Amino acid sequence: MKTCFAIMPFADGFEDIDHIIHQAAKDCGLDYLRGDRRHQPGSVVSQILHDIRHAAVVVADISHANPNVFYELGIAHQLMGPDRVVIITQPSDKPPYDVHEFRQLIYTHNEIGRHKLREELPGYLRAATAARVDNEVWNVIRGRLPRTRLLVRDLQRLVESAKNRSLDGVVIRMVAGLGSLAISDHEPPDPEAGVEYKDNLIAERDLVREALLLGARMKSILNPPRRFAKAMLPERLHIRYERLIGLLEGRSDITNDDAVARADLDAIQRCEFVLTPVPMSNLIIIGETVAYEGMKRGGSSGFEMTHCETSSHGLRELIQQFDRLFDDSRNAMLRTHPPDGRVCDQLRAFFQEAKAAKN
Repeated sequence: MKTCFAIMPFADGFEDIDHIIHQAAKDCGLDYLRGDRRHQPGSVVSQILHDIRHAAVVVADISHANPNVFYELGIAHQLMGPDRVVIITQPSDKPPYDVHEFRQLIYTHNEIGRHKLREELPGYLRAATAARVDNEVWNVIRGRLPRTRLLVRDLQRLVESAKNRSLDGVVIRMVAGLGSLAISDHEPPDPEAGVEYKDNLIAERDLVREALLLGARMKSILNPPRRFAKAMLPERLHIRYERLIGLLEGRSDITNDDAVARADLDAIQRCEFVLTPVPMSNLIIIGETVAYEGMKRGGSSGFEMTHCETSSHGLRELIQQFDRLFDDSRNAMLRTHPPDGRVCDQLRAFFQEAKAAKN
């Protein structure tokens, strides 16, 4: 059932307001939650984050400028967007500056004011709940493993959706060094990330391949790693280069399972690759449902922060930007390497450059 999460001072004098919010939520068909009423072990902040993220609407009473309320209100605005947060407050001579731009339901703490709040709050809740789909804001995922777990989850959902419909017409768009299909069973784990991270990368690759075999297509802008001035080319990237070049030439590095090797080669036929020497953020857009844009810092090998976009407006913008970059990169390849851009030849040249730089 959808929930209404209440943010309010945990102090005497708000019991009647708590009851009004509870009744308004019930009138709107929502379960009512408050952070201080959870009776389970674990981090309070983690539980509040979970409840806010999964709520249909949040009500925040900012009366008396309680610090805890403003802390949780900031979290709610970041995770849900202001349109899904209903702010209520008692009149104040000095309203907080940072929230003055947001619409507020002002009530007086007396019989007339409480009656007004009872009458008006359900309408605010219904409007905020209806704003959910197109007004979500992006959120940040920190760390490589959490990012890849979520990516695997969303790819699994895409594959499972093929039980009810074909994936024809679904496009997976990707900006990457070498891309998901280059990930190899034979590469060693990244010593910083460990075996679990590699297992999730393999799962990502397998799900992308399965989606392609179920009818999806992939458009991929590759920005291959080329120069390692002060360090050897990592073995895992060496193996990924060789695997992707092999797939483009019609051979798979999976030698112990003929069916999977054939699936490898069938999947690569549903991909369009272009190469660019221009550094870009890592990006994967799954159909028109979710996008993950990874950002690196100061030469780090993984994606320390990832922007996860789910709003329809944000996805449209990312898709339009990607398609322009894809077409520009393809046109540049056709100009410099006619007649077809020679993807495999260019990729092999980048590989040779990377290997030469380590000597």
